Amino acid sequence: MKFPAFLSAVALFGHASAFYGQMSASDYFINEGGVYQNVYLKDDKTGSTYSGYLRGGFNGCTSSPCNLQFSETSAGGYAFYASMWRTSDGCHNIDFQGALDSHHGYCCGSLPCDFSA
Repeated sequence: MKFPAFLSAVALFGHASAFYGQMSASDYFINEGGVYQNVYLKDDKTGSTYSGYLRGGFNGCTSSPCNLQFSETSAGGYAFYASMWRTSDGCHNIDFQGALDSHHGYCCGSLPCDFSA
């Protein structure tokens, strides 16, 4: 019985600390097809950095999540899909959908901000 409990604890703590870093965003800009905002992520554990184009920016993702693709801007070339949205209380949310061994994370207030997922 001790071994399964140990595995559960490892899984719980491993998931809780899968991603820890910062989220930031550019100013809004107009490109083909509408308004966008660049979203940047930095993983404090690995030093990896990622960027993605958020169509409509966070202002366009308040009633439902928006999907975007992040591409690694540091060495490695990793790419993944995520969902992002901002809630009415000003919290910026990301669902990694399992990428980077992470799931939902958020930070409240202005960007840049620290968060874990």
